[in-house]
Amino acid sequence: MAKKDKKPVVGFYGLTGCAGCLLSFIFNENEIVSLLGMVDLAAFPFIKGKQGDKEFDIIFLEGVVCSNDDLDMLKKLRAKTKILVSLGACASTGCIPAYRNFIDEAKYLPLMYEKVHRIKDKDPKPIDAYVHVDFTIPGCPPNREEVKSFIKQLILGKTPRLYNDPVCVECKLNGNHCLLDEGKICLGPITRGGCDSVCTNGRFECWGCRGPCPDANYEAFIALIKDKGHNSRTLKERMQSFAGLKLPDELQIEDAPDYVG
Repeated sequence: MAKKDKKPVVGFYGLTGCAGCLLSFIFNENEIVSLLGMVDLAAFPFIKGKQGDKEFDIIFLEGVVCSNDDLDMLKKLRAKTKILVSLGACASTGCIPAYRNFIDEAKYLPLMYEKVHRIKDKDPKPIDAYVHVDFTIPGCPPNREEVKSFIKQLILGKTPRLYNDPVCVECKLNGNHCLLDEGKICLGPITRGGCDSVCTNGRFECWGCRGPCPDANYEAFIALIKDKGHNSRTLKERMQSFAGLKLPDELQIEDAPDYVG
């Protein structure tokens, strides 16, 4: 970190993705003003251009690695920052782009556009599959207050900590009726909270964008969902949608026949 009498040099960057994590932050002018009061903002897409070989104290990186260009950029950023933070679901879990890892290539290959020859396609993966990541701020997109709180804790010399309780804890505190009781496949019991149960507050089931909570009881959860009449294929696809690459390798969800419509 930078000396206490000097603002930490911070950069925001993005790999392949929708840029939603960055856009959700800059859409609010007050958030940027607040950020500038805490740090030396040296790079931010749409606001400040890339700073060449400049050294950083903290880099927030969104997006997923899905090409050699992404990987090259990731390694360069890792080399010039003291702290690398994966920002959002794509960077931390692989999110929706990583769902391609669970699909037969023959099903998506015809949909891929012809790339420039020098770009080598890679299976989409989060950034910690390739380099060391110091901290993670999950979510699709991450909460702006989380980003600001994270920066404040680092400036104060504290170690930021992820929220480890499942979404269900916040959902209960917010007085929501359990969507599982309504027959919906809600991943709240196995998903890391910290989002103030924003989706379930609106009666929309949790899809697990913040990744698995560390003590998730998958066996009990899978048994519960199956007991409510959902088939294995539907459950498996839901669990893989946002954080499939972060599920335990030994996790077994009995396959069900493909739906024929």
